Amino acid sequence: MVKEPTTDSALWRSFKEGDKEAFRQLYHQHFNNLYEYGCRLCMDTELVRDAIHDLFVKIWNSRPNLGDVAAVRSYLLVSLRGTIYNRLQREARIVPGADPDDHPFEMVFSVESEYIRRETISIQTRQLLDAMNQLSPRQKEVIWLRYMEELDYEEIAAIMGITVKSTYKLSARGLETLRDLMNIAPATLILLLTGAGKELFT
Repeated sequence: MVKEPTTDSALWRSFKEGDKEAFRQLYHQHFNNLYEYGCRLCMDTELVRDAIHDLFVKIWNSRPNLGDVAAVRSYLLVSLRGTIYNRLQREARIVPGADPDDHPFEMVFSVESEYIRRETISIQTRQLLDAMNQLSPRQKEVIWLRYMEELDYEEIAAIMGITVKSTYKLSARGLETLRDLMNIAPATLILLLTGAGKELFT
């Protein structure tokens, strides 16, 4: 029996050939990450769900023209970002035709939010979320993608539509602000950031 493809790249190749099961697996494997990220870009959870649905309908319909994708998760995240922005434009929640930089997504972190389902989290993680809310929208997004989604700076730059150099600068400034706000050592902050995602979303 031929082993069913499980890696993102294998699933992507099978999906492009019209394999509905591979498409279904891609959807289920990435939905939670897309939803969590989308809910930080837009607090309207129904719009986020609709945007994810629209995204997968679009890639299914356009699969004959899609190329190979080395990093499927990054591709889906950047596509979802654009899909949410386009929906906000269509619904006149932002000025049609405006530059995305003129309306930066305001990432919000709250343990009471519907998309963070943990009933109990550590005091340090609560303090981290409070501190992250004091960063600029772009600093929050870079740090979320780097430490919660574990993406590299090249992937983050592609998702946010900025240069790799800019992602480094935003990350450095955000981390410096977090260290000052929380009064902790750099190494302690990195450990807290990398552990927070597992505590909140696993």
